[in-house]
Amino acid sequence: MISLASILVDIDAVASDHPALEQAVGLAARCGARVKIVDVLPWVPAGVRHFVTPDLENELVDHRLGRLRTIADGVRNVPVTSELLRGRPGIALIQEVLRSGHDLLVRSHGRDLAETPRPFGAIDMELLRQCPCPVWLIGRHRSPRGPWRILAAIHANPNDAAEQELNRTILDWALMLKAFGDAELTLLQAWTPYGASLLGARMSPDEFTGFVEAARRIEDQALSALIEPFKDRLTEVAVELIQGEPEDVIAQLVESHGIDVVVMGTVARTGLAGLVMGNTAERVLQRLRGSVLAVKPPGFESPIART
Repeated sequence: MISLASILVDIDAVASDHPALEQAVGLAARCGARVKIVDVLPWVPAGVRHFVTPDLENELVDHRLGRLRTIADGVRNVPVTSELLRGRPGIALIQEVLRSGHDLLVRSHGRDLAETPRPFGAIDMELLRQCPCPVWLIGRHRSPRGPWRILAAIHANPNDAAEQELNRTILDWALMLKAFGDAELTLLQAWTPYGASLLGARMSPDEFTGFVEAARRIEDQALSALIEPFKDRLTEVAVELIQGEPEDVIAQLVESHGIDVVVMGTVARTGLAGLVMGNTAERVLQRLRGSVLAVKPPGFESPIART
């Protein structure tokens, strides 16, 4: 079971609206969590220090602090604090999570992007890769209709203990959102038969049909075994086992079911390029435009140093 005590909300304090704060406060009110509202003001680059005098910088800081206090004063029924962070935004947010032990980070995604087909900006991706707590990236405003619709994307793999732990974490977070948000939840496992494109050309149609059906049964058994411990909490939860690549199936289901938030895992690995997400998570994120709640494997440690 997920227990939320502290939610960190990253906002643009000078913006006219704050959808991430609205969602965070609503969740905090239901689960009894406190909220910390922050904005991040980067340090003045050396190249423009001549133009941004200390007095001007202090004016910028005071303006942001005043806006943060005003916004925090407007929050009702939830314990709230505010703080202006300084530095590179992604790192400053992660260090605040490490320093204060927040259980969840919420922000509107794509804030650092101009108009572009890409849904997530560099700060979003840095948080998805390196933030130790779950990150809820809020998409555009949803239309005011009915209950929230949540999609939990998993892949049951009994041969990978770490992936199974991540799957259970995804389920726990999705069920928590469902319980506190009076939401509809769909549990999805997308799958593809191993080597299907190659084997399909080397088997008779009947043989290939039998092969695909056998693969589907294995996937179904693995999914059933994964969710068995959750069965008492899965009442009124739709469970979908759909053949296809995850990025295609998830995008199609989001569109056809009017999904408001996708709960998924980001599996970190190290390589020549540093800490990156698993290829499947990267491909899925490229197709999503709405809200995403991304969780890390249990025991994940951020490479960012605590301050």
